[in-house]
Amino acid sequence: MAEEVLKITRQPNYAVLTLNRPEKRNALNQPLIEALNQALAKFENDREIRALLLRGEGASFCAGVDLKEVDEQGGGHNPTSLEFVFGRLERFPVPTIAAIQGAALAGGLELALHCDLRIASDNARLGMTLGRVGLMVPYDFTRKLIEVCGSANTAWILYTADLLDAQQGKHMNIVHDVVADAKLGEATTALAEKIAANAPLSLRAMKATVRRCMSETFDAWHDDMLQLARLVRASEDAKEGVRAFLRSASPSGRRNSYSEWRPSAVRIAVALWSSVLGRFRVPATFEYGYRRALMCA
Repeated sequence: MAEEVLKITRQPNYAVLTLNRPEKRNALNQPLIEALNQALAKFENDREIRALLLRGEGASFCAGVDLKEVDEQGGGHNPTSLEFVFGRLERFPVPTIAAIQGAALAGGLELALHCDLRIASDNARLGMTLGRVGLMVPYDFTRKLIEVCGSANTAWILYTADLLDAQQGKHMNIVHDVVADAKLGEATTALAEKIAANAPLSLRAMKATVRRCMSETFDAWHDDMLQLARLVRASEDAKEGVRAFLRSASPSGRRNSYSEWRPSAVRIAVALWSSVLGRFRVPATFEYGYRRALMCA
């Protein structure tokens, strides 16, 4: 199964991982998540590897978590395995590159964000659209958004669930460069080869230093935010939103506008974003955030 959903190409001093579910826009299901985990584990200790390139087969990079699988699990979604694999990607010992074409949505956007460098094609569409289906962005993924594009841009991305084009993504620091779609493979391969030509010990030391600097930046108490996220994933909003998405329809009784979104997802996104920024280990935060969520759910 791993070979079916993930292609692995080993070059002399870098590796290429290609998500291979093009008929599903490379949506992340459990077999693909497991395949990514196994591939990362395999290359972590390969001392010849100096860069890792991640891309998607077909017209899209990754459309996020497979919502059909979420619905089959009863509407709830446990992101633990996804967070583990994304964390492994973030801590990968050498520089990582995402080649983004077409859709990079929700978990697909986060997959790209957990790479060190990102090049997008001019047809890329980027977004964190979980609010539309009543789901919640996990704490660590919110932290990553803030780390990459800042708190103001994170607020816009989360609260509006807008789709951004590649140039907007570059303006918000989500991607480093934008190239023509036909040139994406060439550009990202050239970047991987350029990085891999550098001294291996320097690359690993610099990667470790960057990650160490960032690892302490968002070290905040957030048990309350994890509980709020669990409430959202188990809510009727989430169940209805996922099923409506699979029917290609809007959930009953609401329109595709900010003011009509499910309050639990939007309000808890506000609380989660504020908690990440606060960086305070204050238990009172739990009581305040929890009550706010219950009032708004």
